[in-house]
Amino acid sequence: MLEKLKQLLLKIWTKIASFLPSYTFEIKAKDLEKRIATIFPIKKKKLIFVFKISDPQVELPPEKDSKIGIGITLKVSIPGLLSAQGRGLVMGEIDYWAEEGEFYFFDPEVRKLEIDGLPRRYQSEVAELFDMIIKSALGDMCIYKFNEKDRKQAIAKRLLKSVRVEDERLKVQVGF
Repeated sequence: MLEKLKQLLLKIWTKIASFLPSYTFEIKAKDLEKRIATIFPIKKKKLIFVFKISDPQVELPPEKDSKIGIGITLKVSIPGLLSAQGRGLVMGEIDYWAEEGEFYFFDPEVRKLEIDGLPRRYQSEVAELFDMIIKSALGDMCIYKFNEKDRKQAIAKRLLKSVRVEDERLKVQVGF
């Protein structure tokens, strides 16, 4: 009897919730960049190479996607021998952690890496080391946090329905 009552209440609540309002708000790439910029530059020494990763630029695809990109500048050197610079693009998934009201960038994947002035014999080794650095530095990186002082964001934290990338924006749908 109690189980049937629970099921009935759940059906009623689901029907009521379908009539309640929902809204979508958007987070622009520049807002995400502000948050991400706090961890840059990243400087690492791996084997004989020194890496400096800087200038993050968030790229949100125009088509619907669950991934976002971070364009970066990469400088790699072997102290006293060579210095090279280029650009890279790292794509990653977005995950939302409701308890903290935070969005995380995870499972980073290097999609593009172009380094001018790097001899061919070092290219594959540098690419592998760069991939390791990116996975370590950017995996599970918080890219946005709801502001509890903002009434809409406080509500969004509790009632988030979906997150998607569309029209070069991170779209957050909120509702019951």
